[in-house]
Amino acid sequence: MSWDDSADERREKIRRWFGDFLPEEMLRNIEAMLDQMLAGIGDGTMFDPSMMEDLMRNPSSTNPFVFGVKMQMGPDGKPIIQRFGNVPGDEEEIPAGPALEPLVDVIEESDEIVVVAELPGVERDEIKVRIKGQKLTIHVDNPTRPYHKEIKLPSQVQKNAARSAIRNGILEVRLKKA
Repeated sequence: MSWDDSADERREKIRRWFGDFLPEEMLRNIEAMLDQMLAGIGDGTMFDPSMMEDLMRNPSSTNPFVFGVKMQMGPDGKPIIQRFGNVPGDEEEIPAGPALEPLVDVIEESDEIVVVAELPGVERDEIKVRIKGQKLTIHVDNPTRPYHKEIKLPSQVQKNAARSAIRNGILEVRLKKA
């Protein structure tokens, strides 16, 4: 799919790619989101479209590849768009190598920060969590599921008061604010 195609050509390609299993209304919603995302490419808020085009042509270079976008409304009322997956992007975002980037939520409460990460298929002893300043790093040493994510925390935390638990592939890290 070329991102230079007309909107009608792009819609037709999307419909062929998703097939007939999605309802018409859902396809219209996907098309609207893609149009909105493509409008944001020029201001540096989204991924480089040529990257996705290259992956679709040659998926064996990153096999399997995982790419997703998490969209939510920020506290200031502006949308926050976060990428996740193992598709190479900015060097700061995803480490070199075949690491997967887990889907992560950061919840700021009155006296603590809660970080929730999806890490399916890993054991407790494979997970390493490190805190340095306002940065939390989650790293998983698992040959089939090598997750890695660095998260900028919204405020300073008490490193010694951190607690973590994992259940059903969901890691929860609770950090007391400094």
